[in-house]
Amino acid sequence: MAYIGYSQRGKKRLWAYTIREGNRSLQYKSGFKTKREAKIDAEKVLHKLNTGSVLRANMTLPELYQEWLVLKILPSGKSDVTKAKYIMRKNIIVRLFGDTPVSKIKPSEYQKVMNDYGKRVSRNFLGRLNSSIRASIQMAIADKVVIEDFTAYVELFSTKSGQAVDEKYLHTEYDYQKVLTFLREKFDYETSIVPYIIYFLFKTGMRFAELIALTWDDIDEINGQMKTYRRYNTSIHKFTPPKNKTSVRVVPITPDMLGLLNSLKKLQTQANKSLNIVNKDNLIFQHYGYIHAVPDIATVNKAIKVMLIELEVFPIITTKGARHTYGSYLWHKGVDLGVIAKILGHKDISMLVEVYGHTLEEKINQEFEEIKSLL
Repeated sequence: MAYIGYSQRGKKRLWAYTIREGNRSLQYKSGFKTKREAKIDAEKVLHKLNTGSVLRANMTLPELYQEWLVLKILPSGKSDVTKAKYIMRKNIIVRLFGDTPVSKIKPSEYQKVMNDYGKRVSRNFLGRLNSSIRASIQMAIADKVVIEDFTAYVELFSTKSGQAVDEKYLHTEYDYQKVLTFLREKFDYETSIVPYIIYFLFKTGMRFAELIALTWDDIDEINGQMKTYRRYNTSIHKFTPPKNKTSVRVVPITPDMLGLLNSLKKLQTQANKSLNIVNKDNLIFQHYGYIHAVPDIATVNKAIKVMLIELEVFPIITTKGARHTYGSYLWHKGVDLGVIAKILGHKDISMLVEVYGHTLEEKINQEFEEIKSLL
């Protein structure tokens, strides 16, 4: 059973209270001018402790994390998708830490758990989990809960390697053009909208969710460009905010791309009219074959895989790989890094160099010959 102890401290003789349960300190607070003030505050806290509605040292890590979710994440302006990711991490925390009180978790034990989990997940995933746990611990410490921040000195290791850079993009301009030619031959709106989607992923460098969110109103035919300012999540079938401020941008499109879009719009309008279907969101890539108007990313990724295997083009990339290939192609053609960053929606060129700093093989061979001529 928890009990309260009072004491006076410091030169000003201010009052403090400590709430203890056995040998454990559950809560400590100081700075009260009178014992009565300390007692009023302490009894409120003790009541909350007894009803389980306040942070305390004997909470399990999942319980503390849940409180952090309720107080800091769920009321925030984060998207529903982002919130779902935080909620999903609680299930992981339950599996990893069970009902061990946070006051009993030692830094060495936490390190061991993270090391073991790092054998199954990428370092990026491990880092996000650790950051969420640390935030919940810091919230408890800010509330004067007497616990150690066992995340403070953890080192994150992962034996699961991420995708190699060479596997993220098509390596030659020849392969890039081969894919585009293949897709142009597959354009048939009645059969599928997917070839159109893949084609525009390779021709705009947009993220899949950005491209799917485009409406016919987002096309500027006069200036030859598209505007992207939001995303469409095919899991929850809702528009979501852009990834960041720089994601709001315009992307150049060519006259032949505009011609393709106009042709697509006519086919789409005719099909919808004959089937009595309303494209309520005015989506460019809406198709009557899908319950929720557009295909999901898994469907498009599968189609990309099938296409590349048929063409004997490697590596097998995803929608993200189409974006990387587009960025590589612009870099290969000598487009200024700052311009590429703006088109792709990167904040600055530092990330651009890291992601697209490679170049296509033709460019490497050309530069090698130039170096030889200099020597």
